[in-house]
Amino acid sequence: MFHLKLLELESELIAKEQSQKGFAVLPAECKCLLQFTEKQVEVTLGQKVPKDWKGWLSYTRKGDQLIICRGRAFSNGSFFSKCLAGLDVPYGLDTITEHERGFDVTPPQDLDHLLLNFGSGEKPQVYLWYGENLAPYRLIFLSDVADYPYEALSHAVVEACIWIMKRPKDMTLADFLRECQTKQTDD
Repeated sequence: MFHLKLLELESELIAKEQSQKGFAVLPAECKCLLQFTEKQVEVTLGQKVPKDWKGWLSYTRKGDQLIICRGRAFSNGSFFSKCLAGLDVPYGLDTITEHERGFDVTPPQDLDHLLLNFGSGEKPQVYLWYGENLAPYRLIFLSDVADYPYEALSHAVVEACIWIMKRPKDMTLADFLRECQTKQTDD
């Protein structure tokens, strides 16, 4: 168990180093994977939504990072105005305005979220991180982009969102995802 935890920590440290290096220009296959994941979530920050909408939304940061978090509808102005998807926080309308103006919108500490980004090691890699409170990001998915990880990444995002909604107290997100992966391979 100790050895497994050390390997997990080491791979997370390597992933953090590689993702911080980034790319001068994001490779086309990485852009496709980013766009695929964004389309899977469907709703983007600032998108027009029904007035009673609550759900998951996504938005890009710094051009090569995708944030996935809970959102809800915010009225933009008068009584008959349109509703837009904003972060599920009291100042959600401000997050929409900041994003539309091109400012970097950082998810608030009290909003659990997922961060998808890429790293430049020997081969381009995709990373999915879980962020909560002040704790550092936890790596929950890692794959080479060349392995065409669309289905596996989509599954990891769905399972992580389910975990965030249920928030089981007896296990971590990494344990939950491992258990889901085990069930999937057994089927």
